Amino acid sequence: MDFFADSPSPSSSPQPAPRSIPPWCVLVVDDDAEVHAVTRLALSGFEFQGRPLELVPAYSAAQARDIFKSRDDIALALIDVVMETEHAGLDLVRYLRETCNNRMTRLVLRTGQAGQAPEDRVIREYEVDDYKEKTELTTQKLRTLLYSMLRSYRDLGVIEAQRRGLSHVLEACAKVQNAATLKVFSSTVLEQLTTLLHLGQSALYCMVCPGEGHEQTRTLAATGEFHSYQADDSLQTLPGDVAERFRQVLEAKVSCHYDDAYVLYHSNERGGASLLYVTHLEPLSELDRQLLEIYMRNVAITFENINLLEDLQETSKELVYTLANAVEVRSKETGAHVQRVSLFSEMLARLYGLPEREVYLIQHASPLHDIGKVAIPDAILHKPGKLDPDEWVVMKKHVDYGVAILQRSRRLLMQVGAQIAGNHHERWDGNGYPQGLAGDAIPLSGRIIALADVFDALCSRRAYKEPWPREQVLDLIRSERGRHFEPQLVDLLLEHQDAFFAIRDQYPDDPDEHHS
Repeated sequence: MDFFADSPSPSSSPQPAPRSIPPWCVLVVDDDAEVHAVTRLALSGFEFQGRPLELVPAYSAAQARDIFKSRDDIALALIDVVMETEHAGLDLVRYLRETCNNRMTRLVLRTGQAGQAPEDRVIREYEVDDYKEKTELTTQKLRTLLYSMLRSYRDLGVIEAQRRGLSHVLEACAKVQNAATLKVFSSTVLEQLTTLLHLGQSALYCMVCPGEGHEQTRTLAATGEFHSYQADDSLQTLPGDVAERFRQVLEAKVSCHYDDAYVLYHSNERGGASLLYVTHLEPLSELDRQLLEIYMRNVAITFENINLLEDLQETSKELVYTLANAVEVRSKETGAHVQRVSLFSEMLARLYGLPEREVYLIQHASPLHDIGKVAIPDAILHKPGKLDPDEWVVMKKHVDYGVAILQRSRRLLMQVGAQIAGNHHERWDGNGYPQGLAGDAIPLSGRIIALADVFDALCSRRAYKEPWPREQVLDLIRSERGRHFEPQLVDLLLEHQDAFFAIRDQYPDDPDEHHS
């Protein structure tokens, strides 16, 4: 054969790249053994971006199909047109592009019989990346072809990775609700950013808050080899070289470049600092540095905003609990009643399968269930014995008072609180008050609090009773299944009774209190 006429001798081939570097997989599909031998000789010592070639031979289109089924890393296929049939190579191209939907592998047709498959028709009708006659492919032209095809394959791989990465970023963005989900989002974005900038796969982003000292950091993002350090909040727990470089940068208050990494420093107007540690494969340009700094600033701002939001949420919860506790103190039902009912409600709602948002609302609105007792006269509220019928009529009005107090607010938490206050004395069988609702007509929040409230009352000391023993409590709950309480909720409580009693023991009214 007269192609590859300028092939180098094997003795001039450079040493292959280290085994640890993955090679570029090139599939040679040809029924002529000599073509395989000459192709291997022409490409001996070939490297692209420091990676060698892995030449995989196939002597028929059928064998090539089997290889494609077993491998997904084939960067380039050099395909003969005429093999077991006059159009076997064309059929293989159509199979890969249309049946397998393989858009990544670069496909180059090589033919020694150009008349069998005219170039213009083949390029027009088949999704190939190039068409070459074997006689025109010298060693240099073949190598030039490989450089071009491998660059194309590499760039397509980057585009596909970025497309998948964008999808991950968008999914993570929708879930940023607290500091924990912020870490997931920040790590996802950082991973895509390092890929986009062709940096190393390992990066670590930490914040140093004002007044906490250089040793106390908050890890906001971690990728690659640093992934396991996402939960760490101290320099001492980080790898020694990383921690030392962080200390140097914090002391100097400037970004630093090391042989194998960059450490970017960014300070904020509140006296805190952000540190981004990225391993690098090539020099960091000024534009790359600016993109990384934009990333740092925005994640830091998001983190601070989330902290403010969580502070507001905690303040709101404290106000609710403080108000509920004030009502309990006035009614002389002191202790941890509202905390326990809140935790019982959370557990029941979650076991019931409610979404986390609804679990949150029921848990944190539940302390308001008896808020209407503030309007009940002390003589009735503090009566140690059983109420007479007239007193009971007055006592039942605390439901209406609670609804009136809470429904004025437009806040969702208060609206759920009003719903709970107005329905937690309804009964599953319809014999409750104030409306005599039955079954599913009772809002689920009311059904949950009804069981949580009674369960805690039975377990607790009241002005008119001593706490009941565990089995007596469970017997009553069982007897009220389908009468006072929704059957499914009773079943969940009984199935997980140890967890409910553990909460009761963890939050006693009296620290010296013990339950059997």
